Amino acid sequence: MTTATLEKASPAKNVADDSVAQWAEGIVQDLSQNSSMTIGLTNGSRYGCDRRAIDALSRVLDDARGVCHGTRPMLLVRLSVMVGAALERADDQPETGPTVVRSPLGAWSEVSVPVPVGKRASWSLEQLPHWLASWKRDFGLVLIDLGPIHEVPSRIIGRLCDGCYVLLGPDTCASRDWILQQVAWHQHSGSTICGTLVTT
Repeated sequence: MTTATLEKASPAKNVADDSVAQWAEGIVQDLSQNSSMTIGLTNGSRYGCDRRAIDALSRVLDDARGVCHGTRPMLLVRLSVMVGAALERADDQPETGPTVVRSPLGAWSEVSVPVPVGKRASWSLEQLPHWLASWKRDFGLVLIDLGPIHEVPSRIIGRLCDGCYVLLGPDTCASRDWILQQVAWHQHSGSTICGTLVTT
């Protein structure tokens, strides 16, 4: 299902900038054989994914989908992973889940989900699998910003994805050994890391 596969769980084989379009076309080709797909993007450092990189990849995927007739809409799910916040449902969080809105950047929808990380699972992390199942009924392609690769949400929600990709950038990448350890933990958790995407 992938256009770039990690050899022996190594992030050495990258989907470089000049082939991101090919990566997107591969996703769309796989999507043509499935009713829906969920793709996770996780950052190869201790920091969250660069919003600009996520937006750019969303645009490339949307452009690739645009050439296909009859494709169902795309949803971008932004997980706002934060450490040390309250884990219970906040008063302003509806029990039915966060509101999906039309993206101002393109012909897709998006939704933001605050995901506090603590000693136990937060309310939103426990609800995400249910929300995701609902979103997959309404959208053909669900792209999830999983946040930092070493945080629990990346592994827990990553295993609900059809495939996950590690974002690597020139300034924020962790060491190769650290990334390999995180990839191994993902695989142990049932999350499939399919390859890497290089951001600039």
